[in-house]
Amino acid sequence: MNPIFETERLLFRPLELSDVDAFFEMNDNPNVNKFLRNPVTTKIEAGNYIQKIIDEYNKNGISRFAVFLRENNKLIGFSGLKYRSQEENNHINFYDLGYRFSEEHWNKGYATEAALFWLNYGFNEKNLSEIYASAVSENVASNNLLKKLCFKMTNQYYVNNLLHSWYKIEK
Repeated sequence: MNPIFETERLLFRPLELSDVDAFFEMNDNPNVNKFLRNPVTTKIEAGNYIQKIIDEYNKNGISRFAVFLRENNKLIGFSGLKYRSQEENNHINFYDLGYRFSEEHWNKGYATEAALFWLNYGFNEKNLSEIYASAVSENVASNNLLKKLCFKMTNQYYVNNLLHSWYKIEK
């Protein structure tokens, strides 16, 4: 694996179709899927989801990246900035921070480490003035992470009958 970016414990590279098995394994968990709008429930859906991320990367030069542990090159999730050209919560043409990790890697600081990397990248390499994020309001862990990162909740809104919290952080 040739990482593009790295932190103390993590390696990041664009997702590839060859990641489908590990990606599906991560998503084949009801706890991981609990707050997702469109859960990945089959290997075919996992491949389609990865292809969508690859297409976003090819179009925008940024998207969610595969996240690997440096110590063993194991894929443990994905994280990154995504350019959103479709409207959400009355916003369009913005960047958002996203992440998803295998349950066995929760509560180890990996999501925080990855998110801090991407915020630094967005503000200092892409020269963004603001980055958005959203989380299902019932997802306490994700909402706590965004608050810990100094995102400010600006409002709440519904998607697929689920209440979401909308966050913004400025440079």
